[in-house]
Amino acid sequence: MAKKKTKIMIVGAGTYQVPLIEKARSKGIYTIVVSPDGPYPGLKLADQVCYYDVRDEAAILKVAKEEQIDGVITDQTDIAVRTVAYVAENMGLPGIGYETAKLFTDKIMMRDRCMELGIPTIDYKCVSSYEEALEFYKSLDSNAIIKPADNQGSRGVFKIVSEEKLKERFPETIGYSGSGRVVIERFIEGTEFEVDSIVLHHEEKTLMHADLTPYNIPDVFASTTRLYPSTAEKKVLENLLQTNHDVITGFGLKQGVTHSEYIMDHRGVIYLIEAAARGGGTYISSHIAELQTGVDVNDFLLDIALGNRKELPEFETGRCACGYVTFYLPEGTVKAVDGVEEIRAMDSVCKDAFDDIYVGLHTEHFEDKTSRYAVILKAVDRDMLMEEISAVKDKLRIQVETKDGIKGPVWE
Repeated sequence: MAKKKTKIMIVGAGTYQVPLIEKARSKGIYTIVVSPDGPYPGLKLADQVCYYDVRDEAAILKVAKEEQIDGVITDQTDIAVRTVAYVAENMGLPGIGYETAKLFTDKIMMRDRCMELGIPTIDYKCVSSYEEALEFYKSLDSNAIIKPADNQGSRGVFKIVSEEKLKERFPETIGYSGSGRVVIERFIEGTEFEVDSIVLHHEEKTLMHADLTPYNIPDVFASTTRLYPSTAEKKVLENLLQTNHDVITGFGLKQGVTHSEYIMDHRGVIYLIEAAARGGGTYISSHIAELQTGVDVNDFLLDIALGNRKELPEFETGRCACGYVTFYLPEGTVKAVDGVEEIRAMDSVCKDAFDDIYVGLHTEHFEDKTSRYAVILKAVDRDMLMEEISAVKDKLRIQVETKDGIKGPVWE
């Protein structure tokens, strides 16, 4: 009798789920990919496709039972995390638990838990109306930031500098929230960091850490560069990693990879911006983690989803200087794309998103993370990495016809 083929359900088929799908296929695992219909590259790679909204927990569970899957997983996206946990929990498969998944995908619950754990927390309030938001904003006597409680990619996130701005932007923010709830919190200036961890049997181990450089564009809350490892002084780094450990263990994560972002104010106090129970997007978990540590995160994710991993892998972090540089394209129509092959020929370049850019592409107004384009690079040290990033910027020549004439990539 033929041995039953191992089946893995992968929820999501976007660009950043492709490495996970490809890894599963390379290991001879039968891939059932769940995604809405659309131009998602993972759909072409799957052994079987099921067309559902990735948040339709009941429908996806029904398919999982019918197909008798052996495991369920996602990566580099928040919107599928709850569904994956729901399916795993209801089928008795390895997972993080539905309540934990809710905690890692709800910014209000995150902040509430940090308060319970005694972790420094930015002044905040959960609101569901403009009037509530206005009342809290007035009480702050400072600028604020508003965010949907349960969305990703920095959609609907805005800095509030006046009552007029709050009134203008609040409807858009709450429109991005599936639960109809909004976080309004004090806006603080500071140094931004990222910490990624790997977890098994509730044991957390730091994979890597990075320095983030945000764009200097109003209402664009995204990083133009993420550089690994962080060059923060030893005391700051120790505080950062301890805070991350307290967050991940305090949130009760059983297994998986995490991607968390923090900000340190002028007093040296470190605050959680948000923590995710999945790998970082923009190829952070699929490519940068392996450059930093040698750990194949996709392999690890598949192993834990199938119950094949008994202990954390051994690794050393900081094996090289690496990271990404990103850019936006202005609103308009792409007229020319040059320099791509020169960039791909650079020894430092490991991955890029240039296949998504072509002559005739119509670009939209940008505000969130999802419309950035990235180049992943590595080097022997931070100085060399910065030189390689400068070389990429010099070589890439993209012309976009806008209403104000021809413009190029927006790097900062």
